[in-house]
Amino acid sequence: MNAPNNYSKSAKLIHLGLAAFGIAAFLTGELAEGGAASTGYLLHSYLGLSLAAVMLTRLIAGMSNSEHLGFRHWHLFGKVQFQQLAADISDLLHWRIPEGTRHGGLAGLVQALGLMIFSWMSITGTGMYFINEATRHDLFEVIEEAHEIGAGLIPVYLLLHVGAVALHSLAGKPVWQYMFRFQQK
Repeated sequence: MNAPNNYSKSAKLIHLGLAAFGIAAFLTGELAEGGAASTGYLLHSYLGLSLAAVMLTRLIAGMSNSEHLGFRHWHLFGKVQFQQLAADISDLLHWRIPEGTRHGGLAGLVQALGLMIFSWMSITGTGMYFINEATRHDLFEVIEEAHEIGAGLIPVYLLLHVGAVALHSLAGKPVWQYMFRFQQK
């Protein structure tokens, strides 16, 4: 079963925004340690708030009827999903590249994980930005700890997602081209 390989321009732009702002915010996270008055904090914050804006756009698009962005096309917990997931895992155990659907099986779970992590980071980061640490110290600390937990999950997600793309490319199935080609043939 072959995955459809045509993504809409809006899906490509949202994916690019999530990747660019998400990775940039992640990489500048250590710069935020200097506190709210530091340039590093502002850089990290503005990249994170930009990610939050793209994430909000993605979630709103998910509520649409879009074939590429609508969540109604994802069935993460049904019988068919578990069958696709089992088939994908079986393929990997037999040194074959899974050929599942766009939002099904292992690919669907990895994509959902990414959206959950980016949502978590957007919510907690935005909360930290708008809550005054001096007056709401306890609440700020809870949100900051939650943000740091999410930051620890980002490398795991990137390893899964980018690793799968690299694996497909090494196997002669460069799926990255479906997302990063903006010209239509």
